[in-house]
Amino acid sequence: MEIEVLEEFVSLVETCSFQETAARLNLSQSSLTKHIHKLEEELDLSLFDRSTRSVMLNDYSREFYPYAKKIVETKQEAMAQLYDLVHKDSGILNIAYMPIMGQYGLIEALSEFADQYPDHKLHTIESYQPMELLKSKKCEFAFVTEEDANDDNFNKLIYQTDYLAAVLPSSHPLANEKTVSLEQLENEKFILHSSQTGTPHVETTKFLSLCEEKHFAPEIIAESEFTNSVLRYVKSGRGIAVLNRLHIPSDVSGISIVNFAPSVHSYIYLLYRRKLTSPYSRDFLHYIIELLNK
Repeated sequence: MEIEVLEEFVSLVETCSFQETAARLNLSQSSLTKHIHKLEEELDLSLFDRSTRSVMLNDYSREFYPYAKKIVETKQEAMAQLYDLVHKDSGILNIAYMPIMGQYGLIEALSEFADQYPDHKLHTIESYQPMELLKSKKCEFAFVTEEDANDDNFNKLIYQTDYLAAVLPSSHPLANEKTVSLEQLENEKFILHSSQTGTPHVETTKFLSLCEEKHFAPEIIAESEFTNSVLRYVKSGRGIAVLNRLHIPSDVSGISIVNFAPSVHSYIYLLYRRKLTSPYSRDFLHYIIELLNK
């Protein structure tokens, strides 16, 4: 029984989605399906009910999950201890973050830390899967969106708070309003933010959930991975966009940014291991805490 397959099983139980688990673990869905089938054959039982579009747990998967998770956690703890022994005197500090973090002042914060601690060898990694780097001990800290911040194996703190805003052409009738409600946008056409992994960005997920709560089906005419492309659609009058406020560059002309009312918040988290043994890791955590308290 391979531990990597158990990791995939644990993630699948927690997400109940082959698509999301495959994206998290950087696997193809076909490979993930083969691995789960192999595990079921080894156990000689079925772990999931696949009679519906979503993955449903059964009695076997519920019973097996805590034992599999304990094995995975033990492996992670062992690898973390070995990593610390190897790197404790190297002075290298590895930090991973998602590409969107450039909108949250992270690059400037990391540069300031490097200036304050020139003896620490800061190595930053931009990745669509920073949590996987943290889990695989390829970094000590990971800046992630709230969707990836639910792993109880790590400590976390809120690095930034963001909130949804409607992005309208400057000629739009609502362009000069201070706030806008979902009901006011009922007849609009929408351009939404997609991601490289094929799953929606956090703000898109929140917007679609809000629509579902209000029994409102938005007319989506375009999706783009790139914020600049989304804004160009809006400027051309193709439709309106819904983005997190801090994702939107401040120097874009021809658009108007109107906050949603009531506010819909999103959070950026810093995740790190429960036990920081290296002094440079502790220095970085103290630096971030001081930065947030300013």
